[in-house]
Amino acid sequence: MEPIFLYGTLCHDMLRAIVIGEEAGTRPARLMDHAVHWAQGESFPLILAREGGCAEGLLLADPSAAALARMDYYEGAFGYRLETVQVLDEGQLRRACMYVPPQAGLRPGAPWDLADWAERWGPLSCLAAEEIMTDMDRRSSKAVARRFGPLRARAQARLNARQTAPTTLRRNAREEDIRLRRRSLVYSAFFSVEEYELTHDRFAGGHGAELNRAAFVSGDAITVLPYDPVRDRVLLVEQFRAGPYARGDAQPWLLEAIAGRIDGGESPEEAVLREAQEEAGISLRDLQLVGQYYPTPGAKTEYLFGYLATADLPDEAAGLGGLEGEGEDIRAHVISFDRAMELLESGEINVGPLIILLLYLARQRESLRAGMAGAG
Repeated sequence: MEPIFLYGTLCHDMLRAIVIGEEAGTRPARLMDHAVHWAQGESFPLILAREGGCAEGLLLADPSAAALARMDYYEGAFGYRLETVQVLDEGQLRRACMYVPPQAGLRPGAPWDLADWAERWGPLSCLAAEEIMTDMDRRSSKAVARRFGPLRARAQARLNARQTAPTTLRRNAREEDIRLRRRSLVYSAFFSVEEYELTHDRFAGGHGAELNRAAFVSGDAITVLPYDPVRDRVLLVEQFRAGPYARGDAQPWLLEAIAGRIDGGESPEEAVLREAQEEAGISLRDLQLVGQYYPTPGAKTEYLFGYLATADLPDEAAGLGGLEGEGEDIRAHVISFDRAMELLESGEINVGPLIILLLYLARQRESLRAGMAGAG
């Protein structure tokens, strides 16, 4: 097999181990008259011809057929192709191959820094790569590319899950309390379904019988209720929802808080501000975290970060929104707080996160309004 020159993210030891799937020796190598830069606005590098430049990297001197197939699969998911180059290896020029990204639409940014990438993107990329490589025998590289956004969102959720909630009343679990015999990826697209054969410690002591459990896996998400304390108004969004339709609900258009998935590499607060623009075209201020929680932990991994925010909500804030490219058809309603509570009491508002946010607003409303009066 031809040696492979690595210059970007696969120089990261942990990511390379996940992708290659075996021990593979590397040594330093250089590609002269080239330079490695960040792709502007992206989380990966570009390698460019630069007279007098020197691209530092690693040489995978003798990749196995299996390792090469795994790299082809991983890099192919992002449109990378192999090119032949001459690298400086232990003082000698040597023929090798390297993966290069498609150049269309990409512009070079600052010089590439692997340490900076590892700190900002390394953990997320490793978790995403684990899912990509687990699915290698079932899906094509093109299928991976189509679902890469949701896949990174699920990886971000696993990172978020490392910051777990307190355990002052409930069990303080240890890793050995759960024994996993088998994990199966049953379905994977925008969402995924995973099946587990496991046992866990029982409250009465010992391990119970083996259980079969399935989980609907999605990324974490945010919800936010915009409130105008001067006009005493809230903004709600209305849209068609597949869940009620599949349940047989004759009224599958629901009233909700602004909501959306937290993308890979994005904080909950960043997602809140982005979704407010996408769904309603409004700017928010004074974000308050109301709570973070599992709405349906029996079968779904979904974890929500709920926020209350203040905003200017004149009549013109109502209207149509959403991203057409994502099939969103959203209508924003600007209504009084009293009208929102009437809708809650009648049952017309029947979505859990919005109910939670409205009840929280009911507790905070007077202080918010008093604060605005004092500021005036």
